Formats: sequence, C-alpha cells, structure tokens
Amino acid sequence: VKSVVCTAIGKPVELQISTDPTPGPGDVLVQVTACGLNYVDALMCAGGYQIKPELPFTPGSELAGTVAAIGEDVDDLKSGDRVLTRGGFVSVVARPRSSIYPIPNTLTEGQAATLWQSYSTMLYAYTRADLSEGETVLVLGASGGIGKAAIDLAHSRGARVIAAASSDDRLQTCGEVFGRINYDVEDVKVRARELTEGKGVNVVVDPVGGDRADAALRSLDYLGRYLVVGFAAGSIPRLPINQILLRNRNVLGIDWGAWSGSHSDEQEANLRTLLNMAERGSIAPPEPRTYAFEEAQTALDDLMNRRVIGKAVLKP
Repeated sequence: VKSVVCTAIGKPVELQISTDPTPGPGDVLVQVTACGLNYVDALMCAGGYQIKPELPFTPGSELAGTVAAIGEDVDDLKSGDRVLTRGGFVSVVARPRSSIYPIPNTLTEGQAATLWQSYSTMLYAYTRADLSEGETVLVLGASGGIGKAAIDLAHSRGARVIAAASSDDRLQTCGEVFGRINYDVEDVKVRARELTEGKGVNVVVDPVGGDRADAALRSLDYLGRYLVVGFAAGSIPRLPINQILLRNRNVLGIDWGAWSGSHSDEQEANLRTLLNMAERGSIAPPEPRTYAFEEAQTALDDLMNRRVIGKAVLKP
C-alpha cells in the first residue's frame, strides 16, 4: 500500500510503502482510485488547524475506489463494485462494511471522493439554517469546494444563489447563478442589496472569514442567517454584534466535523440522502482536479495558496 504521510509539521509530506492490509470478518478491502483533498488537510500538515494529530499521520478523510476483496460475513458486495468510504491518502484500505457506500452510476469515482466532506457540511448547514424554496443565498468563496457544494445544494432546495469570489475568472466557474459579486472590486453589501431589490439575502455561507465578513453580515435581510463555515482567508473576523440584534439575525457555527463525530447515525442518513440525490440528478458535484500521489505536496500547496478551483483528488 502507498501512503502519503506527514512526518513533521511544516515539512513536505512523504510517500511511504507498506504491506497491504487484509480484510477481517465484516471488512471490505478497497483499491483506492481517488482520495478527496480538503483545505483542512493542508492546514493540518502546516500546523494551522485546531486539531493536532500525533506525528506521523496520514492526512485525508474521504476516498473512493473499487472492492478488491471481502471478508467473512460480507455478502452484498463483490470485487469490482465501486464504493465510497472514509480514509486518508492511501492506495488500499480495509474498512468495516458498515462504513462502505456503493457509488451511484451518475457519479465518477473522482466526484464521489469529493462528496463526503463538502456536501455533508453544506447539507448539515442548510438543515441548521432551514433554507427554504425561494430564499436567496449569498455564497462567499463560491469557486472553492465548499462554495460549489453550497451552490449545488441551494439550487436543489429551490433557492436563488448569489456567488461571490475574488475574481471574474473564478466567478465564471460557478455555473448558472442568480447573481455574481467580485468582492475584490465590488461592495458585497451594496451589490447584494441591489440584486435583491433592497431586501438583502436570507442566508450567507461564509467559508472565507477575514475582511469579507462584515459586509456579508450587513447584506442579510430581516431574520437572515449567517453560516460560519471556516476561515480560508487566514484570519478570524470580528463581527459587530449590534448588526445581529438590529434585524433579528442569527449567526450559526457550522463545525460539521465535530457534529458528525457525535451524531454518526444522523451523518450516515445525510450521506445516504446525498447519494440518493446524486442518483436522481438533484445534485451534480463538479469533476475534480486530479493530482498523482507523487504530487501530494504540490496539491496541498495549491490548496493553501488558493490555486484550486472547486475540489481536487489524489490518484494513487
């Protein structure tokens, strides 16, 4: 098995070779074809994430591939079946059958490998926000992995989307949306209100933080919901809490990782919902950018430096 391993914080990751695992009773051996890359993986390897794994560790959290072998007591899968599961940057992994999910024919393995974290985060976020048909969502960092999942899932709920990003080129990758805001040259609050006939937006999705947050908060309508998803800009904003009080707005923290760890049954139901939606064509994750395992450090650097549009995967 090939593994991408972080042996020292802030140092390039290493490619290591070890013996392939053997599936035990109730296990499934998966030949991995795509490992989903997320911003948190790059942060963790750089030492910038709040969770500090013990060294050495294998980053990553989502992968897709084909069944290579099955253990005793597994009778509903066979070799060659395409599946999705949890796991780090490895070429082969043995996982319990309970954590293996068949991939619908509507998804490539690359698309499936990017589904778990970004789409689960946004399904959880929109459930918390009670996003409804006809509402308007402002998505910051709209060209990123979370941003594109936010757009796709908002559309699936019948909501209108205003995509916001740092360049016109990035905005052009966001597909058909109700409106676009280049926040490097436009005022988010002013433009969002123009697009909504002065009302403001119902929901803000913010995986960016930094100096974009204040104007985004002020763009909310009465009873608007501000979803704090992350801080890709590198700084944590200070929000004026009077703006929350004045129009009865809500600010919701979206720590999907912590929630899913303590609500595993609900997260499993959410993932099955997402796979069913993909099978029906209600959502369509964009095809990711692909890096070879040997390019893992380049991929992590590209994530940290905002050179990845949408999602990316590592291919063993």
